[in-house]
Amino acid sequence: MIKQIKSLTKLQLKNLYGLNVVRFTKDKKEKTRKASLLIIYIFLILMACGYIGMATFGYITLGLGEMIPAYLIMLSSFMILFFAIFKAGSVIFQKNAYDILCSLPLSQTAIVVSRFIRMYVENLLLSFIVMVSGILVYGVMERPEISFYLIGIIVTLFIPLIPITIATFLGAVITAIASRMKHKSMVSAILSILLFLGIMFGTSHLSAMEDEFSVEMLQNLLDRVFSLIESMYPPAIWLGNAMLSGNFLNCVLCVVGALLVFVITMMVVSANFQWICRGLYSIRAKHDYQLEGLKKQSVLRALYGRELRRYLSSSIYVTNTIIGPIMAVLFSASVLVMGVDKMQQFLEIPINIKGAIPFVLAGILSMMPATSTSISMEGKEWWIVKSLPIKTKAVLDGKLLLNLSIILPFFLVSEVLLTIALKPDFIEMVWMMAIPAIITLFGCVFGIAVNLKMPVFNWENEVTVVKQSASSMLGGLGGIIMALLCLVPVILVPTEYASLIRGMICVMVASLTAFLYRKNSMAKLP
Repeated sequence: MIKQIKSLTKLQLKNLYGLNVVRFTKDKKEKTRKASLLIIYIFLILMACGYIGMATFGYITLGLGEMIPAYLIMLSSFMILFFAIFKAGSVIFQKNAYDILCSLPLSQTAIVVSRFIRMYVENLLLSFIVMVSGILVYGVMERPEISFYLIGIIVTLFIPLIPITIATFLGAVITAIASRMKHKSMVSAILSILLFLGIMFGTSHLSAMEDEFSVEMLQNLLDRVFSLIESMYPPAIWLGNAMLSGNFLNCVLCVVGALLVFVITMMVVSANFQWICRGLYSIRAKHDYQLEGLKKQSVLRALYGRELRRYLSSSIYVTNTIIGPIMAVLFSASVLVMGVDKMQQFLEIPINIKGAIPFVLAGILSMMPATSTSISMEGKEWWIVKSLPIKTKAVLDGKLLLNLSIILPFFLVSEVLLTIALKPDFIEMVWMMAIPAIITLFGCVFGIAVNLKMPVFNWENEVTVVKQSASSMLGGLGGIIMALLCLVPVILVPTEYASLIRGMICVMVASLTAFLYRKNSMAKLP
């Protein structure tokens, strides 16, 4: 079985981030796409390192250096948990590879172990980004013993074990529950969204508790922070204290405990692997079909129905694209509950929050549009669409219409909540509705433009397209960047010219959207 684990793990790691494609492909366009994706990853890593380093510097300056190791461990663990929890089920129970692997003389334990190792390696990068950035800043400012660095290296290597275990357990529970339901993908998506909302609630509760701290409480702040971290994630305190005191014994005990939990989780998942996969991928057939009258539909309606069925059949696709609209409703609800004045005081930024709200709403609604991956999600069935006697415009209109139908209900709810909260006059009401609508539409059209340039059809797992492709990353930035760029003149220009500036922004963005839409419609399908 060791040889099987080694071979399967090698295959999993070679396919990670398309490394095998970059190594052997002779397609220059494909190499260019992968190089672009690598540049994006490097940029995001540098941004994350800079943020972690500045946060560490700030805490040490406030005299909270003792909490840094525990803080770094908790932060990296929560980041790994957040990113792993929505794809653990898809990685462990890969749909496309199930039929092939189960027909081969392979142990299901070897299959599960290889996929766990793949998740570990994938999330180890997050652990290094957070820990190394913070440890370097801490080392320069505090100059700890050499044991601090040695234990820090050990801790960094084993940090992903517990978050991956939790993410896999929750992902397996979601997948197992969904496998017993008729509409598996929708049940899995709903459970994942509820879990995300639970994480957001816990994070907001933590922020509310931290907001109670003041300068006068600086002497007691360290104990409060330690108790807060211990209540949320005790291993962070244990490992952090081991790093500060140089206690290798405590470090080893924590690592062995985490490794033991990780192994037990693998054994449990391995024992139920085929049962869950059979429940997920089996098809229920009914034999009471009766031929009825045939219905005729327009091309656009038929394409929209096809897009909707594909969308609802993928829980990863649904979860990834619905988070932005849900956050938009939560943002609007927070404005209603807190009020503009309290939110201005809470954020402590010298801008007019009321004038910025439409742009913030637009940026949130534009996060992770479905159009940025809608072409790639076709996969190996893309040739069917290309062979149909229909125009490019009709194909892309179906994808655009799906994205807008996803956003529209959340947009309307957000507008109602903001109207109650802000009580705008007629002109303000027009801008509050027009600005998010136009910028969000631009974000959807921009997503299609990016996916036309960077499609990925030879994927094995939907996670690769939805979360790891260059198109999904770049396509989600269009609306956000546009919202930020449009917000700048609104902040800088005097208030008496506010309506004029907003009108010019709407005309400019609408014109750019129309130009991009026309260009997409005339493009050749990849």
